[in-house]
Amino acid sequence: MSSELLGSYRLIDRLGAGGMGEVWRAEDTRLLRPVAIKILSEKIANDPEWKARFLREARTIAQMNHPNIATIYSIEQEADKLFIAMELVEGESLATVLARGPLPPREAVRIFKQVAEALAEAHEKGIVHRDVKPDNIIVGKRVVKVLDFGIAKQITASTDAPTLTQAGLIVGTPFYMSPEQALGRPVDARSDLFSLGVVLYEALAGKRPFEGDSVTETMMNIIMQEPTDLAAVASTFPPSLVEVVRRALQKKPERRFGSAGEMVDALARVDFTAPVPTPAPKPSKADVPTVAMPSAKPVEAPIAGQRALVADDDPVTRYLIANILGQRRVAFDEAANGADAVKALKQHEYTIVFLDLLMPRIDGWGVIDYLRRAKSGKVPRIIIITGVKNQTLSVADRELVSGLIYKPLDPAEVDRVVQQSLTGVTA
Repeated sequence: MSSELLGSYRLIDRLGAGGMGEVWRAEDTRLLRPVAIKILSEKIANDPEWKARFLREARTIAQMNHPNIATIYSIEQEADKLFIAMELVEGESLATVLARGPLPPREAVRIFKQVAEALAEAHEKGIVHRDVKPDNIIVGKRVVKVLDFGIAKQITASTDAPTLTQAGLIVGTPFYMSPEQALGRPVDARSDLFSLGVVLYEALAGKRPFEGDSVTETMMNIIMQEPTDLAAVASTFPPSLVEVVRRALQKKPERRFGSAGEMVDALARVDFTAPVPTPAPKPSKADVPTVAMPSAKPVEAPIAGQRALVADDDPVTRYLIANILGQRRVAFDEAANGADAVKALKQHEYTIVFLDLLMPRIDGWGVIDYLRRAKSGKVPRIIIITGVKNQTLSVADRELVSGLIYKPLDPAEVDRVVQQSLTGVTA
């Protein structure tokens, strides 16, 4: 329990913390009402970009007036603390609710219809949430609220607005991303509908439709794998509800609902009296269809003198790095094993090489040995890709290796490395 004052607000107890800061239950001492206070983390309070992002979150939510979206009261600053005063939403997060088990279909429809209505309001304002997940849905006794538009993107923003998340970088929570979001492609309102479909599937089935042993594997499954059909998970789901989930989880955006309003209407039409058909046998993992990994787009107007090699046996890792290179207009080649990487190095000169240490045929160390022995050509900047934290390098390796990036990949870190390479070459 705390009695600390922040401006005219008395902080009572901390409700949670995240990457951008802390959320407190508080009392407005002027109006004598309960509020939630979101305080920007001190670690990033002096970072102009993060501060702008924090303010953008508040301004984004303030544009919306809807019973299923938490209301912003004000943006204030007290000394070196910047904070948002907003509606205190009473209830439990959907994540807490689901930890007790799956939802009955009628309750799921009641909750998700309200979430879809909140998204419809946001989308009408040109705002894509981009992080729809159980933690950001609060279930109260009477109403459901959608929270945390902190990484929302206003798709109709004015041209002079600062760009805080660059195209091609991945933002969101991996389990609930849409395929286009996982690939670092531009997203629109239909991406939120895919994420909502993922949460609805989890709420009904008691498990997520896409999972993996790592972030990269999870993203690969989102991009390439079809989930077990909900009708095969349980035979008690109304067919019209199963169809809502199927349509929301279509890989191609044009096959999903055209708008959140359409999804609201579909949920409202779910028929709980229709007979449930006999379920088909559950498919084995080998029977689950896959979606082919799309090829990375060719680089338009590549920068002269710049060429990268992405050598990794993980296709998602290659794709993610390739998309960032494409956004930076760096031409690139890909290799799925060390032998192909050496072949590419013999054919082309590269300014930067992303190199996985654990590849088949010839591993990353073997590729480094080849580069060490190479007599001609300029040695490229070598960036090691590894899942081993605190990876050790020999003195000889450190003479060639410029840096390391760790799996699961942080797209912002990859982008930083690419920019450093560009600066180093052109400086």
